[in-house]
Amino acid sequence: MASNQRENERRERKERKKNKRRAIIWAVLIVIIVGIAALKISEIDFKGLFDSVGESSGISESVSDGSKFPYHFSGGGEAHLAVIGNKIAILNDSVYTVINSSNAQEKIKDEHGYANPILRVSGGYSVLFDQGANIYRLDSATENVYENSIDGDILCADVSDTGVVAVATVSGIQKSRVTVYGKSFNERMNYDIGGGYITGIAISDNSRYVAFIVMNSENAKIKSTLYVMPVGYNEPKVKFEYTGSLILDIHFASNDLYVVGNDFVSVIDSLEKEIPVYAQGSINTVAYCYNPSDNLIIAFGEYAGAPDNTISFVKPSGEIKSQAQISSQIKDVTASGTEMTALTGGEIISFKMRNGKETLRLPVDDSYSEIRQMSSKIFGLRSSGLELIN
Repeated sequence: MASNQRENERRERKERKKNKRRAIIWAVLIVIIVGIAALKISEIDFKGLFDSVGESSGISESVSDGSKFPYHFSGGGEAHLAVIGNKIAILNDSVYTVINSSNAQEKIKDEHGYANPILRVSGGYSVLFDQGANIYRLDSATENVYENSIDGDILCADVSDTGVVAVATVSGIQKSRVTVYGKSFNERMNYDIGGGYITGIAISDNSRYVAFIVMNSENAKIKSTLYVMPVGYNEPKVKFEYTGSLILDIHFASNDLYVVGNDFVSVIDSLEKEIPVYAQGSINTVAYCYNPSDNLIIAFGEYAGAPDNTISFVKPSGEIKSQAQISSQIKDVTASGTEMTALTGGEIISFKMRNGKETLRLPVDDSYSEIRQMSSKIFGLRSSGLELIN
């Protein structure tokens, strides 16, 4: 009896320590996430996400084929769009759906059961993970490949064109782990790093390189450190430090890496040398995307809440190929192989990527929250429906 009592007490102490450690980790993460969210909210006009929901579009009904679009999806909460292969992925709080862009035929429709679902897509594969839990799933454009539970709570993840998944998890106080899994679920790499938590991760299209951001604070300022390393190596190849700015996203374009900050853009040329595109503090990022060729399209203002915005095409070399001025605040951007398109509160405007010349201007109401361009088609998301706009 005494032995059992001691064993029970030991288990209780161990469980209390575990809970305390987890509470500390997530307290730190919450502070970081709240800080990022506050800055993003100050930069981006989200009014269109909530105003005029359910109001009629400013476009004639003839622009959509009634037998195909609008496509009304199930599930609740805020929805997000992505392009996977030649299909459209829709994720909301409860359902993950993939449909044909030609006829809205459903290829995948699953209730994912994730509390905080986040989707990343590359080529014909997607990784859907439950941030703060330990579950993720790999999907192709037509079917689920596998679902997996791993050790440690997931911070972020990414997928390559070949279906290789990179996952960052919590591995202790101020420590994170990067693990890379092959398409057949074989572990190809794991690497532990301290000094902060990983807030962003990217894997190259060919699955040869992984990059990740470790965030902490130094002298009461946010400090982000970007690491780049070949998959399977023991140590990072290079690192770059950014103080006072948030890194919103990193993205591989062949052997180069885009770094998109809240107030700057850089390119890591050949994964070795940093080329500043827009210097720190020179812009205020409001939206960004990558076209099918992995070129960066970024929208920004001179300052938070600026009434006029700029949409810019940045090549992987760091060259600003073209820019266009818009006399409105931009809500979202999208791009095809030749055009870049902006959504404002009242219009959808397209420009040639090579020279910034305007090619299309359509009136819309303020209820659209996201757009996606696939070749000449532009799809718009609002409330619980996806519309073919042009």
